[in-house]
Amino acid sequence: MQDWVGQWVQEGRLWIWQYAEPNHGWRGWHLSADPVGCRSVRNLLDRMSGGEPCHRTLQLDPVTDAVLRMPNYGKNSRGHFSKLRVEFQPDHGDLTLVPDEERLIMTVGNKRLRTLSSAFAAVEVGDGDFGIGTSDNKRAAPWMFWWPPRCAQ
Repeated sequence: MQDWVGQWVQEGRLWIWQYAEPNHGWRGWHLSADPVGCRSVRNLLDRMSGGEPCHRTLQLDPVTDAVLRMPNYGKNSRGHFSKLRVEFQPDHGDLTLVPDEERLIMTVGNKRLRTLSSAFAAVEVGDGDFGIGTSDNKRAAPWMFWWPPRCAQ
């Protein structure tokens, strides 16, 4: 049997951050990627979809001032993460993103995989400044998706 997830190779750039002192509307995780990065992440999620539990580790680009300015909030980010481990657990109901030293661990299941993939598809074609729900809990902070900084294109 072919290991489609194991054969996946990351391309493009990906940024993930939280603001150090967020106002209410800026809490939670913020994500951006260049178009190639968006396509690459979507390809990985497609390979994971409907399959067995699996994971892959991605490289994250440094969150620079240009990245932080893109949403026009302009505050400092909290922490620096150099890697993202994407864990696919088919029955996992929420989108979770948990810091683990210098890496982040994202867990996604079949329930929210399409929503996550659609968000990256929207950023790939130039959309930004939108959030996606991470849980059925209405109080859970959404993940915000942003255009890539102009200097990265």
